[in-house]
Amino acid sequence: MSKLTFRDIHVRYFGYDEAVIGFSASFSTGWNVIFGAQGSGKTTLLKALSGLIESSGEVDYDGEDYRSVPLKDRDFQLVFDDLALFSRRSVRYNLEYPLKKRGFSKNEIRERVYTAAEKFGLDVMINAPVYRLTEWHKVALALCRVYIRKAKVTFIDNVFSCLDEVTRRQAFLTFTPLLSECGILIFATDSISEAASLSDTIFYLSAGYLLQEGSIRDFMNKPASVSAFLNFFEYPSVLSCRVEKGGVSALGRVVSFDNSALISSSYVGSEALVGLLPRDFSLTDRGETGRIIGFFHSSEGIISVVQTENARLYALIGNTFCVGDEVVLGFSYPRFLFDRISERSIVRYQDA
Repeated sequence: MSKLTFRDIHVRYFGYDEAVIGFSASFSTGWNVIFGAQGSGKTTLLKALSGLIESSGEVDYDGEDYRSVPLKDRDFQLVFDDLALFSRRSVRYNLEYPLKKRGFSKNEIRERVYTAAEKFGLDVMINAPVYRLTEWHKVALALCRVYIRKAKVTFIDNVFSCLDEVTRRQAFLTFTPLLSECGILIFATDSISEAASLSDTIFYLSAGYLLQEGSIRDFMNKPASVSAFLNFFEYPSVLSCRVEKGGVSALGRVVSFDNSALISSSYVGSEALVGLLPRDFSLTDRGETGRIIGFFHSSEGIISVVQTENARLYALIGNTFCVGDEVVLGFSYPRFLFDRISERSIVRYQDA
């Protein structure tokens, strides 16, 4: 099993503006996942890791320093989110091109192309120009090139994002199993379901920082930042609060809280952010008054969208209300607390 390690990768635009800050990670043979919302720096990171743009830091492949290896000799490939196909050329040309560049014989190219095209459902359109293909088949073509090429390391940048939600799910389930034997695969995505399906370890990127690394269970039980909390939970709410001695002040009341759970006692008396899930809210006589402005259906039930003077909240409080009803909300315990400035978690999570 091969291993690719990056240490302290930095990307600076125009010499001073950092787009990737101190990224360090190890990737092994099979699927490796980088998750991040749009604009988190995924594309820039993949370009830096693959060597397409200048960066600082260390690159190690199976114990060999790859910083000194020329890009053409690294045997890396990158699949861009726009797929980067030759749109005026045929499917056959697009599949043959990377093999011709690497000196394969005509017979071997022919055999590889037809075998792979059939596997990816492209055999019946092998001579069609790319611009006439559907988005599904364009994605299939881009990933078929990965299958044919079988590079040491392949970087795949959110290739399913061009598809609608239903087609995206079908394409993901159809094509990803076909690539499982293609060396080290580093897959960047903005879909939590895709990330959780491919790997037990997810590298979570936000604003160029690697904020957290772990399984989907780690993110659900121990979010390290506000952005992780907002991305990995369904219908989350974040409120301003004040950490008191023995409690947290929010929604017009003080809720009991064990201060020993804080990573530092210095947070007592300071402003913070509390993360709440729909099931954390309850109806109360003493809390914050809001008006219901809509509803969402979820696996847990009907989520009421409540607009208060200071925030919009998503609460699981039953299905007997109508739009326009006034409710008073409170919560019983603040499970997730974050620093107001850095937005990092300030609680010491128990092992889950």
